[in-house]
Amino acid sequence: MIRFTIAGLALLALADTTVAEEDNSAMLVDLFAKICAPKPARPSQIQRIATSLGFVSDNPVKPEMERGANIDIVYFARLMKNGEKVGGISTYFTGPDDGPSVSCAVSATGVSADTLPGLIETSLKARERADQPTEKEHFHRASWRVGADTIEMSAWQTPPRRASISMSYVGYKR
Repeated sequence: MIRFTIAGLALLALADTTVAEEDNSAMLVDLFAKICAPKPARPSQIQRIATSLGFVSDNPVKPEMERGANIDIVYFARLMKNGEKVGGISTYFTGPDDGPSVSCAVSATGVSADTLPGLIETSLKARERADQPTEKEHFHRASWRVGADTIEMSAWQTPPRRASISMSYVGYKR
């Protein structure tokens, strides 16, 4: 009986450790691959993808916002888990309707600055890594080539271990 009690307590301790050390690095890379990497040309496309992944926005994109010869739209959304924000999207679309400049970033908390670069390289097929010097001791920045594009990563090694992956591109209608 005592062995079962000790084993049960050990499993509970292990479960608590697993939750406390949850790593959202793979989630961040996956969200970037689904949201930014396909290079959506319209804010409504980003919003559709984000909504399908559970993101919410206080200022949704309305159809009339995308009408006209030029667009100039900022879209933000957040991903909540257990009542806490664990991720976010920040996009900016500006320029002509048929090819706006797009800046797209996905961020998350609980990300390992040590794990994230390897996941970016394998999952996004990124190459030519360039680490960028920073003045802050626990802050890491790097960039990679993915096809003709460059993606950038920034990550804090201290709690709450925030990180983001971003890219800028011209969004052409397909």
